Amino acid sequence: MASMMSFSNQSLVRRLKLQQLAVFERVLSCGSLLAASRELHMTQPAITKIIQELEEHFGQILLVRSRRGVQPTDFGLMLRNHCRTLMADLRYLADDLNSWSAGVSGQVVVGTLLAASAQLLPGAVRRLREMAPNVVVQVRVGVNDKMFPELARGELDVVVGLIPLHEKNPDYEHVPLYAETLCAVVGRQHPLAASRTISVAQLESWDWILPTSESEASHSVDHFFETLKMRKPTRIVESVSIMTNLGLLVDSDMIAIMPYKVAAKFVHLGLLSVLPVGQDIPFGYVGYTLANGRTASPATQRLLLSLHDVASQISS
Repeated sequence: MASMMSFSNQSLVRRLKLQQLAVFERVLSCGSLLAASRELHMTQPAITKIIQELEEHFGQILLVRSRRGVQPTDFGLMLRNHCRTLMADLRYLADDLNSWSAGVSGQVVVGTLLAASAQLLPGAVRRLREMAPNVVVQVRVGVNDKMFPELARGELDVVVGLIPLHEKNPDYEHVPLYAETLCAVVGRQHPLAASRTISVAQLESWDWILPTSESEASHSVDHFFETLKMRKPTRIVESVSIMTNLGLLVDSDMIAIMPYKVAAKFVHLGLLSVLPVGQDIPFGYVGYTLANGRTASPATQRLLLSLHDVASQISS
């Protein structure tokens, strides 16, 4: 089916329909025509017809079918990337239209990490709810290596967490809000919880909870142990899930490394104790990241204002 075809903006406007591109993107996201038909509430033959129409428009095969579903061809991969960008722009348009017609509404999709998930982001979401109660906030947890590409594709509006020190990609705009340090924490029941002084030998005898090796925080964790002149533990659980870490700390005698301002929240709630070691070791700057060249929706702009307000309280 491949052929030499010439395209222009006008020819694409005449040939293509938004629904066709939306269906194609959903088929690839779902991995099969059947799954996409269920999600879109369309018949499978109707979806097959739309894919065939797109292939005729472009003169290219878009999908390869197998027992495990469908896979995009090289041309299909290229088209999928443009479809994702287009779908993200349509979502921003919908947010603007909703905000224009209803005053304060829309949706914000936020990626977050441990450093912001306990205090900064919850505080900002509460403040946003006061200003714009009709805004829907969707929070996704992950690491920068996963979330930054999603931000670039428009699947996330903003990433809130530790600002990467070694990331110089011009596609992203990093906005630091406050400096953070590291600390070692345990559950209140831990034998070391009430200790005023602790030796390295005592620390080495326990299991630890550390950030995953691919997370931005791993560099600071290495510095933490170097500063204490302590070998990095080998009996570890790697996790950036705040709920998993809290569950392990409360129900076991493990030690975790945690951003100090995050730990302070759970100390105040009576769940954790901060050990008297390494509390002044730098962790980095907590803030948010946007995709360069993309205008934030009105709902996202309100969330960013809330982040700044809450950060000023945390750092004061």
